[in-house]
Amino acid sequence: MYHAVLDDIFEKFQEYAATARAIILAPESKHGDALVARLLGHKEYTALYYALSSEDAEMTVFIDNMTRAFIDRNDLFGRYTSQANLHWNAEKQNLRDIVIAGMVRDLNSMADQRVLIILDDFDQAEQADDVHRFIEELALQLPPHCLLIINGRAQPRFPWNSLISKTRAMIFNDGQIMTLTSPTQSEETFAEIEIYALGPGFIYCNGEYIGKWEGHLPRLLMFFAVDRGVITREDFHRAFWNDLNDMQATNVFHVTKRRLHRAFDMEILEHKGGDYRIRPGISIYYDANEWTESLLAARDMANADRASAYERVLSLYRGPFLKGHDDGWILDRRNDLLAGYIEAVLFLANHSGESYVADPEANHAALDHAIHLYHTALAEAPNHPEVVLAAAELLSHPVVSRRIEAHQLLQSYMDAKKAEKESADPRITALSKKLHSKKSA
Repeated sequence: MYHAVLDDIFEKFQEYAATARAIILAPESKHGDALVARLLGHKEYTALYYALSSEDAEMTVFIDNMTRAFIDRNDLFGRYTSQANLHWNAEKQNLRDIVIAGMVRDLNSMADQRVLIILDDFDQAEQADDVHRFIEELALQLPPHCLLIINGRAQPRFPWNSLISKTRAMIFNDGQIMTLTSPTQSEETFAEIEIYALGPGFIYCNGEYIGKWEGHLPRLLMFFAVDRGVITREDFHRAFWNDLNDMQATNVFHVTKRRLHRAFDMEILEHKGGDYRIRPGISIYYDANEWTESLLAARDMANADRASAYERVLSLYRGPFLKGHDDGWILDRRNDLLAGYIEAVLFLANHSGESYVADPEANHAALDHAIHLYHTALAEAPNHPEVVLAAAELLSHPVVSRRIEAHQLLQSYMDAKKAEKESADPRITALSKKLHSKKSA
């Protein structure tokens, strides 16, 4: 009976692993350790495994230990990572970047295999902020043939909205995909705050719009704190005041935090164990969380109505994340959300095309709907290669027969790439040549 349960969990894991680049095994999972054991012995995967210990709270120690463990597991790994580790200088930011670059080079040399990077007992680094940031950055840069798996007794403090959008990360609990839950919910709620970051950005407290901020920094600090969930002062410094020294940044942070609390006329952030988080008893609705939940539901292979979930992704997307701001962390989040938005457009447009093919008479407007979706996406992300390619292929299809529009779309893309002195997507170049040759014929 147990083996049948584990077989089912493993099969579900393989389904989700086909598209994800990071999977966190839920701390409450009953079969997480057994799943890891099966993955380690499965012939389909090449596993690089490391179980953390209490000494791994220090990043340099963690990197040394992890590198040695991976080399022991597979002698194809380690050449570039070891070199990077030998040549780093004393600045931790450089260490992280150099080692990740070395790991990526090593992993690329194993491109003919499906590689699992398994970090077990990750709760041993629960309070190690620099280790968390290292793994977060590694997840973002992993090659497509690699999958990061994290197992432990506590959920890592990662920026989930961002990772889910960028890497198709997911929290896997014995065959089920877990949804995001706000850590700020409480049975003794004394304040309800609604935060809308998709678009220009609005915040309401107990139904009243908050508009007096004493500058833009307290407002952005609130968005940042809610978006990250659990953060450190270093996170704030890196996002807002990277050009200041630590003492200056700390002073500015505390001034900004006091202004944030004055805007709500109450304490908003709680400091505990080196971390800042929304104070317990404050209920938070965050539209980016709901958007991410919808994206997770749409990606769930067990969902019988993925199209409806993707429709919800589109309806919640009311514009670029915090439109009008250009801070680095905001631009990163904006690109994260845009990637999910494009994913939804491509799925729904393809779904419309399949509906038309299945029953042209009943779904005669489906292709027009698909074209509308593409045009809407291109207004949001001009010259996005995936959208340009899909739209041009549909417009040039004999059933649609709007080849002039397809030519214009492709030419606009090619002109933009030429102006930016960038190479065009070879698929788009090939389609453009194909359509031109048909026109000449």
